[in-house]
Amino acid sequence: MRITDYSQLPSCFITATDTDAGKTHVACEILRAWQKHGLSVAAFKPIATGAISHKNQRVSEDAFKLSAVTGQSLNEINPFLYDKPASPHIADTDQTFNLTECLNHFTQLQQHVDRVLVEGVGGWCVPLSDTWMLKDLAVAIGLPVIMVSRIGLGCINHSLLTVKQIQRDCDLWHGWIANCMDANFPDIETNIKAIERRMTSDTVKGH
Repeated sequence: MRITDYSQLPSCFITATDTDAGKTHVACEILRAWQKHGLSVAAFKPIATGAISHKNQRVSEDAFKLSAVTGQSLNEINPFLYDKPASPHIADTDQTFNLTECLNHFTQLQQHVDRVLVEGVGGWCVPLSDTWMLKDLAVAIGLPVIMVSRIGLGCINHSLLTVKQIQRDCDLWHGWIANCMDANFPDIETNIKAIERRMTSDTVKGH
């Protein structure tokens, strides 16, 4: 199911077809839509790589954008931050990822707001450590999973493969969001319709 009305979404876990697909942009839009409906919200970006410097502080650029919407502290949003802009299992040089700590952090957030949005890092199968992958974190958290598809060349293949894998790994699949990052891409609607049609006729049927 393609999602266009963000306000009706439950708390959810946002993943994507690949890196730089626009997860944070979409996450902020969902958070704002919830807020417009009078809901209290929180964002959770468990892991981020490629730290930037802001006022002499190491921060996640994504967490910074999420914080601007929710008013949370950066540490509350993003407990694991790595300097190197790489897959977490490569970037993790001095702060070992801890799944239990992430789950405890999420549970605390969930107790105090109406909706929590969890944003993943990279795509569904990104390694977080030598032991864990992003999909393991998503399954452990247990929220409905939403995929952001970066609409452009290759998006049909990337979208269908990602959804197939999500459905193989868990029963949390909820729907997908088309994110058009390049307004000049000539085949936006054609690609969206191609994904929609095949999601219904092939991907869901093959689950």
